[in-house]
Amino acid sequence: MGRDTERFWNSQFDTTAAIPDFAAWQDRHEALSARADAFGAPQRIPTGPHDAQVVWRSRLGRPTHALVFIHGGGWKSGCADDFAFAAETAAASDATFYNIDYRLMPSARMPDLVEDVVNACQIVMTEADTVLLTGHSAGAHLALEASARLSDPPLAIVAISGIYDLDPLRYAPMQDELHLTEREVLDYSPQRHAGDIRCPVHLRTGADETFEFRRQAARMYDAVDAAGGTATIEFTENHHHSSLVAELADDNSVLSHLIQNLLA
Repeated sequence: MGRDTERFWNSQFDTTAAIPDFAAWQDRHEALSARADAFGAPQRIPTGPHDAQVVWRSRLGRPTHALVFIHGGGWKSGCADDFAFAAETAAASDATFYNIDYRLMPSARMPDLVEDVVNACQIVMTEADTVLLTGHSAGAHLALEASARLSDPPLAIVAISGIYDLDPLRYAPMQDELHLTEREVLDYSPQRHAGDIRCPVHLRTGADETFEFRRQAARMYDAVDAAGGTATIEFTENHHHSSLVAELADDNSVLSHLIQNLLA
């Protein structure tokens, strides 16, 4: 692989470089999540024997309605607590909030990550009748992959700034950490098996994100539509990869209102 190819894909996937004030946005996420401490400590529910196999439950509304959040971090970093601010939208939706942690690559493989999310969602579905999945970046990918493997489909998925075809990642520097295999790309790219997703998919990506994130959202929309499924897509003006997900901390935002209306 040539250096120009590697440089291009790095420019598309390296959000730390694509967002000029990336560090400031990380600080903002941390501050927003700290504000969510006012809801009280969530309950830890193990989903497997590993410390990272956990779903965190916060009873913020109806026990029959659940908002499930799956964090991003390139499948290799991050944790649920980094996005605790999404609880604001759960509270505004009068729903119980479930925040999922999962094992990370490269020590775990993509099937392990998906299995962890599936197991967490199955637990949620034993407790709630109406379950909406949402995820950011890698978490959006995992939400779609998990939904395709659940025995019963969720109400809907709100996929924020996701990657839905893993193949281009194999040409980016992050492949040095992920070590994605051809089989993982084929089996765990939701764009390639959109017909297995049996619920509406709402794709939301920032208009200021890199071309590849916007292309992936458009291709995922086309794949769901071609498979006879239901999808909506929106490129949100004046938002990038870090700012769009932060809208979940604002119960008056368009993104939060989408989830509130779905869970009404």
